[in-house]
Amino acid sequence: MKAMILLALAAVLLGAPLPHASAESRSIRVHTTVTKWGQMPDRFIVSGQPLPDGVTAESFTIDGKASAWGAAALHPFSCGVKAIHATEDGWELIPERFPDKYFYVRELTVSCSALPELGFTLQEIGKTETDTADSFFWYRDAAGVLDAHVFLPEPDGPVPVVVVFHGYGDTEILLTYRTAVPWAEPANQAVRPCIVIAPVIPSDRYPSALIRGKVLDAVMAYITALAEQGLADPSRIYAVGNSFGGMTAFEMAERFPGRIAALLALCPALNYSPEAQDRLTELKDIPVTIAQAERDETVPVQVARDAVAALREAGNTGVSLRIYTDAEMEAAGARHGFSETYSFHHVELAVMEDESSFEWLFAQRLP
Repeated sequence: MKAMILLALAAVLLGAPLPHASAESRSIRVHTTVTKWGQMPDRFIVSGQPLPDGVTAESFTIDGKASAWGAAALHPFSCGVKAIHATEDGWELIPERFPDKYFYVRELTVSCSALPELGFTLQEIGKTETDTADSFFWYRDAAGVLDAHVFLPEPDGPVPVVVVFHGYGDTEILLTYRTAVPWAEPANQAVRPCIVIAPVIPSDRYPSALIRGKVLDAVMAYITALAEQGLADPSRIYAVGNSFGGMTAFEMAERFPGRIAALLALCPALNYSPEAQDRLTELKDIPVTIAQAERDETVPVQVARDAVAALREAGNTGVSLRIYTDAEMEAAGARHGFSETYSFHHVELAVMEDESSFEWLFAQRLP
């Protein structure tokens, strides 16, 4: 051990590599998980390069540059390293919590002060693995109207369908936040097997009610085909969405009131769709849950209160409104302020970590 420490010191002072640290034949991949903060790397996996004794996590630094939602400019970031350990054919580096969603990273440098040959850059990472998100496949209908990430389980018999709509601009629906992925995760599938359909609507098309209508028709056509194949349960189709996606979930329920079994809307931006607001009376027989923060900076909470009032006036006895206080949002990890990365508009931070939301949705079915 003493000899290795001396060698490490020599490597730092003289730039000489330690034995068996060659980077020439190695391969690197990153494993990520979609947490409540979005896609986060939890380990960098290096194969084909042994880890010399004496190298510790303190020897490593992670630096880079990333973009952000709605911003082209890059900002610098740094991240600590929690642990490093040898594997059968190499080594793994465990970072601290990453400061940015991984799919926003544009530059990345992992440096090792004890042994520079252990360092690497983003360009050297050959593969990104993401739990659950990798289980989805890309679907495009024949007409080119519907683009969606789809998860198909392999249970016996037809299963419910959860259709999840993303917010405006959040086209990386599987990686941005936990609204689509949790339904497909093994823990949920073990007790609530289901098909998950996550449409992706480009920002330049999303504001068009006509285009949204065509997408909704294509979604229902796809579900109908899955039902005819015995894969989907037509009595348990659920519409879910956040922000602009919450509004679109309402539009789907209004477009197919006899086919949607329940609606879970997170901070729905109904104020952007007067027609959707006018048609709320058509949802008198559909169970609806709306969740929103009391001080949502993007969509006034009064929009949700007005929607609930309209639904109840129409005779809907299965509507509920869950308002989250400032303390509850802060406990979930949000901070008040429009410019905050996780503002109070991100009510999914609380809702998608609450098992009762899943239980309520799957308890609903058409007669």
